[in-house]
Amino acid sequence: MKITLEMIDELRSRVNVTYEEAKDALERTEGDVVKSIILLERQKKGYKDNNQSKKAKANNGANKALNTFLSTDFVLKRKEKVYLNIPLWIVLLVGLFTMPFSIILLVVLLLVGYQMRIVTGKKTKFDINKNMDKMTKKFKETTDKIFEETEERKAARDLEEDESDDDTNEEDEITIE
Repeated sequence: MKITLEMIDELRSRVNVTYEEAKDALERTEGDVVKSIILLERQKKGYKDNNQSKKAKANNGANKALNTFLSTDFVLKRKEKVYLNIPLWIVLLVGLFTMPFSIILLVVLLLVGYQMRIVTGKKTKFDINKNMDKMTKKFKETTDKIFEETEERKAARDLEEDESDDDTNEEDEITIE
């Protein structure tokens, strides 16, 4: 059957499609307007369903990410004793409002030897734990080294002062014969 402009216009007005889509549908259905309407409605429904499934997938992904974030904990421990285990979002919120104090506190805790962990659930641990452990170890080694050097310098200075005191005492003594 020959496809006329009137048939394309009729199809366009009923289904709200472009000329090209209407002509293509009519060609597929051999000029049957009713079958073309059904074909185009099914295509549009599939398009809507596809969009809805994409939105649903995006929502599911966002929900999983949010649930993971909300179930993530910040754990502060030292020598296998846990001192603090609170949700990470609370730590971030408090850290945001007390930024300078929080940074100083974190550095001091690392220097003293505390371990900080970010834990999701009971099984999963992020790689940040390894980095925190390395940082804690390096901070501890550095502070120990600094304290040792300070003690050595102090001992050397005390020894020099004792020797100089002995030398001055000898010079101060006057012997009369």
